[in-house]
Amino acid sequence: MSEARMMGSLADRLLSFVSTTPERDANYDIAVTLLKHYPQLKGMTLGQIANLCYTSKASISRFCRFLGMDSFKAFQAWLEQDFTMRTDYSRQFYTMLHNNQEMAIGSYRDTLISNIYATITPENAEVIPDIVRVLHGCGKAAYFSHHFLWDIGHYFQSKMMIMGRYVELFMDYAAQLECARSLTENDFAIICSVGGSYPTRYPDICNAIISSGCKVLVITQNLASPYLNTADFILQCGTTNRNDVGKYAALMANDLIVMGYMQAYDKAFQ
Repeated sequence: MSEARMMGSLADRLLSFVSTTPERDANYDIAVTLLKHYPQLKGMTLGQIANLCYTSKASISRFCRFLGMDSFKAFQAWLEQDFTMRTDYSRQFYTMLHNNQEMAIGSYRDTLISNIYATITPENAEVIPDIVRVLHGCGKAAYFSHHFLWDIGHYFQSKMMIMGRYVELFMDYAAQLECARSLTENDFAIICSVGGSYPTRYPDICNAIISSGCKVLVITQNLASPYLNTADFILQCGTTNRNDVGKYAALMANDLIVMGYMQAYDKAFQ
């Protein structure tokens, strides 16, 4: 399993599985045990993890394949990825949080609000009617994202389903790639990537989307990304992701589409 196929942390993958599966089988038991001992897993051998889970090495190897990995070696590589709170928050903010919590939270609030205002702009409002028209009339609608933005995609998927529009959304790389390859010129792809890294991290998925000829919406802050040259629609979700404030603007951008669709097509208030 190559690095490009790792969409988020292994912990995220395990959490998603144990939170959604109706089965309480051997795979579930292994996943729960791994989560309970997650900080200790790095560097452990196949045999050590098997002993930790009170199962065989063969069962752990099967579990790795169940998660979409080629081997236990790929499992170890996924574990080695560096996901810490320092990924999202700066040292400066951490220091401020310790020295003056009120100032730190106030600064965070002000940046968040600024991001929201940078999302609810006339430029974004102008393209919403065209976006919801395409979303309503397309054959298949599919949402592509990774990390926390997948959760925003799930929120969007849920709201759209309430209004009768099914939007495909998949967490795993293989499923996203298969979905992208199935798109046609009559379909609609939504790519949500605050920093604009999705196309460079997953070029095979994005190339499949482009090759399909479908309509494309990109939700991002990175207006300099060359990938935007192929997009039919762009929604800017704020201007900064410092200290992880970009997620709120991404949610706001998704809400603009939800509200536009509700205004144009939903029957609940009629």
